[in-house]
Amino acid sequence: MSKLEELIQKLCTKGVVYKRLGETCKIETGKLNANSAVNGGEYAFFTTAKEVSRIDTYRWDTEALLIAGNANVGDVKHYVGKFEAYQRTYVLTEFDKNINVRFLYYSLCNNLKTYLSMNKNEAAMTYIVLGTLENFMIPVPPIEVQHEIVRILDNFTELTAELTAELTTELTARKKQYEFY
Repeated sequence: MSKLEELIQKLCTKGVVYKRLGETCKIETGKLNANSAVNGGEYAFFTTAKEVSRIDTYRWDTEALLIAGNANVGDVKHYVGKFEAYQRTYVLTEFDKNINVRFLYYSLCNNLKTYLSMNKNEAAMTYIVLGTLENFMIPVPPIEVQHEIVRILDNFTELTAELTAELTTELTARKKQYEFY
């Protein structure tokens, strides 16, 4: 049982239902090649790379989850706004009203890579197909529980980022001090 599932059980007094990812949202892919990126472009351009590229056109203007379909298979990003996507990037939109998108994001971050490692296709490069993604089972607790889980995890993520920044600053200062002496 994953940490997220343990947290769900702890917070949930009502039953949790499991749904296929394809039942909770619309899943499609981008249409562009990765080389469509433009330096200094106006909009976010999601490819399968860890870094987000830029582009001067957009196809979507919504809240979305983006999943790398090859290269960094299963890497998940959450985005709100205008963006475009590479042809091997899965774009999740039009979410079920009983799904908190941030909850779905955390659920995918927590469990998707393990699922994909057992259900991936391999050729010259590892990749996933739409059917595999659509059939991924996710826990769906009551919406109030989803909101509480998101509150806890967003807070934890923010604290982790702050601590990382502080430690990086301290490490840099200590290296300068070491070099001085």
